[in-house]
Amino acid sequence: MSAGKIGCLVLYAVLILVALAQAGTTMGSGAAWILLALAVSHVLEMVLYFRLCQQASGSLAGNLFSVFVFGYFHMVEMKAVQQP
Repeated sequence: MSAGKIGCLVLYAVLILVALAQAGTTMGSGAAWILLALAVSHVLEMVLYFRLCQQASGSLAGNLFSVFVFGYFHMVEMKAVQQP
């Protein structure tokens, strides 16, 4: 797993912890809004990179899930594997 993907997981964990621990505060609401914005942007990436996910090795569902979770970092890995 790349450093970028690990960084994504750490960021998500921190944002979730802040959103839950600080629920009802400005910081908690901000963390929840950031998580929502990330989810929306990653859904858009799934749409934009659907064809790349189809062409990449592995399952389509697995690639789409990875794009939803890791976004750009998974897309870069898929493109690197396809390069001759």
